[in-house]
Amino acid sequence: MMNYQGFRFLERAKAECQCRYVVDRMNNPILEIAFPQTGKVRSRQIVSRSRARPTGKFPSWKMGRMIEWESINELNAYRLLDANPAALAYHEQPLTITYRLNGEVHRHYPDTMVQWGDSRELWEIKEATDASRPEVAERTRLMEDALPQLGFAYRIVLAEDLAKEPRLSNVLMLLKFGRAPIPALAREQIRQTFLLMPEVTWGSVLAGGLGKYGINHICRLILEGTLRLNIEAPLTANSLVQAVTNSAPPKLEV
Repeated sequence: MMNYQGFRFLERAKAECQCRYVVDRMNNPILEIAFPQTGKVRSRQIVSRSRARPTGKFPSWKMGRMIEWESINELNAYRLLDANPAALAYHEQPLTITYRLNGEVHRHYPDTMVQWGDSRELWEIKEATDASRPEVAERTRLMEDALPQLGFAYRIVLAEDLAKEPRLSNVLMLLKFGRAPIPALAREQIRQTFLLMPEVTWGSVLAGGLGKYGINHICRLILEGTLRLNIEAPLTANSLVQAVTNSAPPKLEV
């Protein structure tokens, strides 16, 4: 599997997209896609002492580094991406898009770039009221139409969906207990357990049925996509932890 940890994801995207750096201005409203300059890892600064609104850093086990966020909505997005086995990688403030709309030139800074298998998707995270504003809706339509020609999907992700419960609380629980890597022996023991019985109850995990660190190991394997748990529903003692038998990891729908 491709190693995207640290800043490798951004560097790989930059290397693969050099041919799209300056776009044909006659045929596409996207005039330029510019990645951060050499030595920088974000298109603009997020965390600084002078910012009035809350900002912070999220410790991503998946990316192996601190992810900077500038709103609780972005933080929730990174939490969900960290818990989504289908998301191979993500990067905050990855690039700047210069585009022409209604005869005027504008700049747009998508919040996040996500790698899904062989495809990349740019996310703009908005509350529903902001997403429905005419100028935002018009820009969204332009991006959705023009960016696929340049190798990117584009998506508005609603803050209300990111904060949906009980999913968010369940994700926080998985991240709390599942951050640490699993020793090879413990991983093999759990694999053997699920060969004998393809599912166990959440109650048995909490009761120590899989050992002292069973909850940590199970949560990590759910984050990795080896096991699955329905995090859209409230967790009870009867909730089932199941082995993933197909090759495609489960994907959280945002």
